[in-house]
Amino acid sequence: MNVRKQFIKSMWSIVLCIVLLGNVGNYTSIASASTAKGQERVSITKKKTTITAGKSYTFVAKVEGTSSKITWSVSNKKIGTITQTGKFTAKRAGKVTITAKAGSASTKVKVTVNGKKIIAIDPGHQSKGNSETEATGPGSTNKKAKVASGTSGVSTKVPEYKLTLEVSLKLKAALLDRGYEVVMTRDKNDVNISNKERAILANESGADICIRIHADGSTSQSASGASALYPSTKNPYVSGLSKSSKKLASSVITKFCDKTGAKNRGTVARDDLTGTNWSTIPVIVLEMGFMSNPSEDKKMQQDSYQAKMVEGICNGIDDYYAK
Repeated sequence: MNVRKQFIKSMWSIVLCIVLLGNVGNYTSIASASTAKGQERVSITKKKTTITAGKSYTFVAKVEGTSSKITWSVSNKKIGTITQTGKFTAKRAGKVTITAKAGSASTKVKVTVNGKKIIAIDPGHQSKGNSETEATGPGSTNKKAKVASGTSGVSTKVPEYKLTLEVSLKLKAALLDRGYEVVMTRDKNDVNISNKERAILANESGADICIRIHADGSTSQSASGASALYPSTKNPYVSGLSKSSKKLASSVITKFCDKTGAKNRGTVARDDLTGTNWSTIPVIVLEMGFMSNPSEDKKMQQDSYQAKMVEGICNGIDDYYAK
């Protein structure tokens, strides 16, 4: 009897060993599958972390442990777009994250898009003029009011400072979309910033050029058209900026009038403007039209016409850099 019990016990032991040995393969398979899955990896082998707006760059990635194809994505399509071949096109200044994914594996790279150039925009005037005086140029004994009150619409009664800011903010948005970076000397009407201070702000911002946005006025309601003012070669403070400023003035006024249909009054040399005389970068004053002219006054308040003005200025800036 004891022999029989021992025999049965031995048999059960043998069966148990067989079962355990049979499962070893399964456990090994599971472990192997887990390891294989853990080995899925994507790595970017060719990358760039800084790209200029308007430029393209093709990223390259390598896949290990999976036969899945790489898919590419970007965190903000306003900043840039990427194709499924890894070609990234930078559109406007900002920061994005580019992701390469294959199967369950992925990797990311952070990219900074720099603007093509930095543009300073100075919306003329402010809600209240400042009659305190300041030097019209470095070292000058001549003085003028820090900020004039500006003109206003003969028909609309809209003050110049409101029009210039409205157009300037739209111009900023349009320039950003074209890949430029933008610095504003003001972004609201209730400020007290002198013309000298505006010029210095633009100088110290790293801006490449400065566009001063204004509207004209005249005692004659028939006066019409747009003009661009720049410093002359005889300017006692910034004569060295005359050539580049005139080039900028010519590009902007030509494209502005082409787009809007406004009368082109041309480029005009002016050496009495404080905001120009304190500049250290190419600078112009764009007189968009006459607020003293009933027709132009009304037109400049229209969204559709403002869109044309903005596009014309942008086209002029593009043209300036293309030459």
